[in-house]
Amino acid sequence: MSSQRRARERAQRKEGILQAARAAFAESGYRRTTVEAVAERAEIGKGTIYLYFESKDAIQAELLLQALAELQAQLKAAGDNPATQRPDQKLRAMADAYLDFAQNIPDYFRLLNAYDRGDFEQGTSTQQQERLLEASNNALDLVTQAIADGMASGLFGQGDPRKMAAVLWGAMNGALSLLAHPIRRNMLPGTDGQALCLATVDLLLQGLMDQK
Repeated sequence: MSSQRRARERAQRKEGILQAARAAFAESGYRRTTVEAVAERAEIGKGTIYLYFESKDAIQAELLLQALAELQAQLKAAGDNPATQRPDQKLRAMADAYLDFAQNIPDYFRLLNAYDRGDFEQGTSTQQQERLLEASNNALDLVTQAIADGMASGLFGQGDPRKMAAVLWGAMNGALSLLAHPIRRNMLPGTDGQALCLATVDLLLQGLMDQK
């Protein structure tokens, strides 16, 4: 067997473990899912998993990196759309993309929310935490740049674009978490996801414009 074929098969086996873990976590929750359950779903022996990942936490960290990469790709595509030239248009488009991400890939959204709460911090290595922080910053950079462009053009008032990006991110997370919660979303009768997210972004954008 050639080295290229071995590398390809190893990559496929690793991805198979990740997708089995993703399905298991979505079905049973991270804390209740065992390595044995992941191995059973992947149709391999438990020992095989440890040839690819040192722990369940390492699997989770890899899935978080996949989730962040997917979110960043969707945010970038929204911001790069030729129809969204102005900074405020880019921010609204990215908010819509985040809503689509949360609704269409809910297991990834739940993973990222749990990560934001610090649920996995203790179980990940320093190297994994650094990779996750870098990936998180890459996604936030897209929002930061749109706000910085708005400030440079005079559309927004002056301030710290990174801080404003973090505020917008936190507000969007709060709105999306409300929509994802089976009980709390009943607090918002007649409000669909897009309307709530648009109102959240508009409120923040108005604040940025009022600073002029």
